Amino acid sequence: MNIKFLFQPANLKLILKKPILISAIFLGGAFLILYLCLSTSLLRARVIHVDDLIKKFAEQEAQNQLDTFKNRPIQKIAIQRGFNSDKGLDTHCSSWSTEAVGSGWTQDSQDHDFYVDYYVPPSTKAIICTTPALAGALTAHSDKPFLYEVYPTQYGLMIRIVIGISEIREACEKLTGNVNCANSLLKQQAIVRYEPL
Repeated sequence: MNIKFLFQPANLKLILKKPILISAIFLGGAFLILYLCLSTSLLRARVIHVDDLIKKFAEQEAQNQLDTFKNRPIQKIAIQRGFNSDKGLDTHCSSWSTEAVGSGWTQDSQDHDFYVDYYVPPSTKAIICTTPALAGALTAHSDKPFLYEVYPTQYGLMIRIVIGISEIREACEKLTGNVNCANSLLKQQAIVRYEPL
């Protein structure tokens, strides 16, 4: 190879640009993978059987009507585990509708959990989609089950997804002084989607 050829100004620029280009492609790919893992809910975590839950709430209400002297608790069904067959990659995680109605931290002074509330209309199919990061965390920590709560509303169901990551709240408070600094990222970790009406 001709040494003079390598040290010509045009060729020297090309050689110097290659490491920069390779580094830029590598960093871009790393950021894309990080974005997909942390803020894109692609994986189905649970199937929500909307009609079955509405029937259960109707049965509870009928039972409460029979016992008029009993204090009526807030109707709620807490579901901690689903079936393994519920999990997997699902195209509906990017195409079905979603309607978030609120989010925040629980008021438990011992252990604050982040929650997101979603509305699901009756007579629809519904699923909970998670990011690869949350799916991996749930698989790694099987002792910390995936929890969601279901409440009846006048026009359908409210699904509350509880994400038990109080460590993030504490880290936010130490780093920024604001316990809500990661809320927008946490909202993306699990999303309830239902078939479009």
